[in-house]
Amino acid sequence: MALPLTYFCGMAATAYIAVCLCVAAVRWFHMCRPYDRNPRYYYPARPHVTSIYLSSLLLLPYALHPESPDAWYLTRFFFLPVAIYHFTLMLYAYFGNVMQWGKWRKPMIVVSVPILIPLAAAFILAIWPGAQVGSWLAVFPGAILYVLGAVISGVCIGAMILVLRWARRFDSDDFSNMADFPVIAARLWVVMVVVDLCICWVAAIWANPAVMAVVMLVFAGCSVAFIITALHPHRTRPVQLEEETEEAGPRPVSKKKHQAILAAIHTVVVEQEAYLDAHLTIQDVADRCGYSRSALSGLFKAELGGFFTYVNRLRLQHVDTYRQEHPSAPLQEAVLESGFNSRQAYYTVKSRLSM
Repeated sequence: MALPLTYFCGMAATAYIAVCLCVAAVRWFHMCRPYDRNPRYYYPARPHVTSIYLSSLLLLPYALHPESPDAWYLTRFFFLPVAIYHFTLMLYAYFGNVMQWGKWRKPMIVVSVPILIPLAAAFILAIWPGAQVGSWLAVFPGAILYVLGAVISGVCIGAMILVLRWARRFDSDDFSNMADFPVIAARLWVVMVVVDLCICWVAAIWANPAVMAVVMLVFAGCSVAFIITALHPHRTRPVQLEEETEEAGPRPVSKKKHQAILAAIHTVVVEQEAYLDAHLTIQDVADRCGYSRSALSGLFKAELGGFFTYVNRLRLQHVDTYRQEHPSAPLQEAVLESGFNSRQAYYTVKSRLSM
């Protein structure tokens, strides 16, 4: 590379690393109040995002020696497939944890193995000035970069499709129907991942240091935009403050009052059939029972399996009873008469509670 281009590439890599380290520090050390009291709920992907941005340190060999062919190969490998793996991991770490869907972890670990091994090898070779391995590395970029890039791109697209399905499913759901889901953030971040995915492939196919330098600067700007959108938690519905109180545990109550609250809950939800209200919230039950929401929150979790589970099990039972009493009625009618707001919500709840 010409000397001015070498400087430009080295400065772009340095700027990218500096921005990523700042983003990692902000993500780890800054949390808005009062959400910092429950980071696992409001910032579920915080450890993953921090480690992902810290991984930019792998580009130090290229920032220091942009003329090195080994450092150049390491940089190409970092942006395809490693960067795409990072996008996928952030989607799953955040929205997978929001959905309490832990099945994403094992596949992501399996996918990481064929990526980490050549990444580690490329890094070692890039920081080992005496190793003249540029010639044999040149044989493999097409096979390694593009094959692994295609595989992890497919995994990333699958993650985006799943997140969009979740967003569409919970766009109009309330607390008693499904958990809080940050629909707007889901769609915004999927768009950002699509753009970043395209940029990674452009850089990989073009394979030009000047293009890669521009890509680094663009990604630095995207990282700043991302951290700005992620600073304030997107799970901010008032009901979640109630869940936070649940996690802290219910206030101690006497056994007599304990039984009185449970009896009041049974009277309102079961006997008065409050569960048939598709928009029922725990605050509605508390108002009708005459007790505070915090008192009911603790008992729902400790004794009844949680508000969502308790109410929706009753709805599922009502669907079965309704269909027995009205054998000619279509499923859609039974579902709506039982407190679900759609047949899709019925199937989703049935699948979730049967696990």
